[in-house]
Amino acid sequence: MVDIQKQVLHQHASSNTVYHCLYGYYFLGFSKNTLAKIYAKHRTTVSNWIKIYEENKIFKRKDREQVYLKFNSDQRRWLVDLYKDCPILYLDETKSQFERRFHKTISTASICRILHEEGLSWKVLERRAIQIRMLDIYRFASDMSLVTWDIHSLVFLDEASCDNRSMLRNKGYAPVGQKIIYRGEFVRRPRCSLLSFIGYNGVLDTYSTEGTFTREKFFNCVRSFATSRLVQRNPGAYSVRILDGARIHCHKSIIEYLRSLGIVVVFLPAYAPFFNPIEFLFGYLKKYLKRVYVENSSKNLTVVIAEAFRRFKNYDFTRVFAKCGYLSGGQFDPSRGLGLDIKKFGFET
Repeated sequence: MVDIQKQVLHQHASSNTVYHCLYGYYFLGFSKNTLAKIYAKHRTTVSNWIKIYEENKIFKRKDREQVYLKFNSDQRRWLVDLYKDCPILYLDETKSQFERRFHKTISTASICRILHEEGLSWKVLERRAIQIRMLDIYRFASDMSLVTWDIHSLVFLDEASCDNRSMLRNKGYAPVGQKIIYRGEFVRRPRCSLLSFIGYNGVLDTYSTEGTFTREKFFNCVRSFATSRLVQRNPGAYSVRILDGARIHCHKSIIEYLRSLGIVVVFLPAYAPFFNPIEFLFGYLKKYLKRVYVENSSKNLTVVIAEAFRRFKNYDFTRVFAKCGYLSGGQFDPSRGLGLDIKKFGFET
């Protein structure tokens, strides 16, 4: 009996069910409270069914299309323009502004439906630093144009860190109205820092350390990769290193060492991770770790991460490179990384 109630509590009653309820009210003399118990509905719901029937002599739910047509094209366009100007508004905030503007009531469901009809959807927001400057992007594009390169010669490197807490799943299914509580791992394990090198055809090498990378550790890893068998087998490949502006990346000894090997070093614009394909790798990796990590396992965290990296050892990053603006033939298109037309983006110069 409890299972049957759960099936109907949060569902709209069919027209046939409503008419059975109305028959019980008009012909069998049942009270609204009794009918509410029989059909597992609130007394107000039963009252609404009776009211609709008495007003229209027929029971019929509101037609969504009729609700949508209550708002003319100017009002729908106003909603779309509002979200183009400020896409982060909540529906209740939009409702308040609409009602002040047009002196007409509107439901959040109608707003949502209108926005979907006009081709808008609720998306994850990508935040970008206000400190980004177009001059810095022009500088980076100019540096890339002065270097002879193709996607097979590019190497991106960066650090990332993770611990067991970032690998835990944080969502799950549960009955409506009930909390989901999972008894699992709570103690934080030592954080593992990673330094990865990627090319267009996958992860080239990865180094790890507990804590954070110092300048000395970073230099040793860069030197180890530069003298690795992978690079030795391809003397003409991997000739351009692209780094961000972190302090340990900019140290004079590291830059001079790489240049002594004939490697060109180019620095990304500040606050521009969207030009670095390795950021996508770290996102893929953390998502994959949530899938494979076993809570309360005694397995060393570094081993778990190393096994996850193997999945991306021979991974085709060509499309990711193109999304960041690095195209075959040595062409760099910054508008791809930005995801917008540069002329319309409105960066400060």
